[in-house]
Amino acid sequence: MSPNKGQEFSRFDRYALEISDLMFEIDGRVILKEINLKFPAGELIGILGPNGAGKSSLIGVMTGFFPISKGQIKVFGKDLRSISAKDRAKTMALLPQSLETPFHFRAKDVVMMGRYAYATSMQEAYSMAMDALGLCGIRHLADRSFLNLSGGERRLVLLARCLCQNSPIFLLDEATSSLDIRRKMEVFELLKDQVCQKNRSIIIVIHDINLASLYLDRLIFLKNGSIVGQGSVGEILDSKYLSKVFETRTIVMKHPECNRPVVLFSPPKKPSGACLN
Repeated sequence: MSPNKGQEFSRFDRYALEISDLMFEIDGRVILKEINLKFPAGELIGILGPNGAGKSSLIGVMTGFFPISKGQIKVFGKDLRSISAKDRAKTMALLPQSLETPFHFRAKDVVMMGRYAYATSMQEAYSMAMDALGLCGIRHLADRSFLNLSGGERRLVLLARCLCQNSPIFLLDEATSSLDIRRKMEVFELLKDQVCQKNRSIIIVIHDINLASLYLDRLIFLKNGSIVGQGSVGEILDSKYLSKVFETRTIVMKHPECNRPVVLFSPPKKPSGACLN
């Protein structure tokens, strides 16, 4: 049985997500303004920018968790506000920046929660959850308490939940935080496979510019709640531009094997003879 059987949304819409003239504010404070973005199916897209730029808020707005103050968000051509919570879950899978549970749910139970929007039998949900845990390389954690896992292990469990949910859109907020470099690269290889094999739209908030350069199709930069640039890796990873966005000196060169940009950050210049330690 297809996990998305009966889903109302057409996969033939040109864009999985469209954001038009969006503004989001809390208690009169503008968090996001003049956001216009289009996310086609079959792309792995990164959202980058300094702390406090509005990256996590943008993810929250796209899921419908935060109500927008102005503008419109369309999901496969439908206004987000007209879509029920159940159908949103069938369409968008969220990996939040953090998740705290009050009970000692086992890892496999957390992953099986990805099936709550579907009329799925427990046996099918269990089978899908174990497959998802296997894809993330953590099947051995299935019976461990989520609360007793390391930060990196929790990220992988939450990614497995997204895979179990099997939605066409993944919204991932710092999916690889707390993971070592090997695990990070394994996650991005998995995400690339999901995009290529299942035509998913995957949007990920990420701080590691070099991993973004190696794996992502397109980058979007936010600063002070506004989009300050977007484009392909080769177009946008420019030394002067990055130095302006992050307010620190950067050097951009080519990776010797894959010819993608590599970004180096330089410490502030100090007077001659000053100690750098």
